Amino acid sequence: MDDTEVWSAVDRRRRVIVELLTGLAPAEWDTPSLCEAWTVRDVAAHLTMPLLTLRQLALLAIRHPGGTNRLIREGSIDLARRHDPGQLVHRLGLLIGRHRAFPGLTCRESLIDAVGHTFDMAIPLGLEIRVPAAEVAEAADRVVSYRGRGNAKVFRSLPLTTFRLNATDYNWSTGNGAQVAGTMTDLFLLLTGRAVRIGHVHGPGADALRHAVAS
Repeated sequence: MDDTEVWSAVDRRRRVIVELLTGLAPAEWDTPSLCEAWTVRDVAAHLTMPLLTLRQLALLAIRHPGGTNRLIREGSIDLARRHDPGQLVHRLGLLIGRHRAFPGLTCRESLIDAVGHTFDMAIPLGLEIRVPAAEVAEAADRVVSYRGRGNAKVFRSLPLTTFRLNATDYNWSTGNGAQVAGTMTDLFLLLTGRAVRIGHVHGPGADALRHAVAS
């Protein structure tokens, strides 16, 4: 995908997120997400961060010192407390068609966020959200390109380096070692530190991977 295609994919994901959140009952906003210490509401608030001006972002960093990950974690909770669900849905809607990445990042990080956080909210809510494998693969390629450095530090690190991940629904693979097969969604979740669907993968290395993650 070129950048224009990636932004189109981001817009599609953002529309789905708005639809997902619009249909939630009040109590569902407080459901724990797949992101540690974040509710669905906190995840939604996090996704609105690209709307912040540099001044607003700087003020948030002053309130939550201690590095990028702490700013993201605590700043998102801060934003969730300032906006009610209706306001968050409105703000997320404003992002559709807004093709400007968060400072220092690219459209592909926006795609990673839109894809990953869709699952972070939908899976705990018991909602089945299907994301096209091509879009998930584009996000996965970006994650793989970090090679455990830089932006990869925002993800929980899973012991994937000795396995070869092969997608069953798309022409995509990465790594060397015992084969672990699954859908693009299954593999993307693993690459970004989410073990929630590790039981779905199969292949010669699947049991060894599950054991390594559980250890």
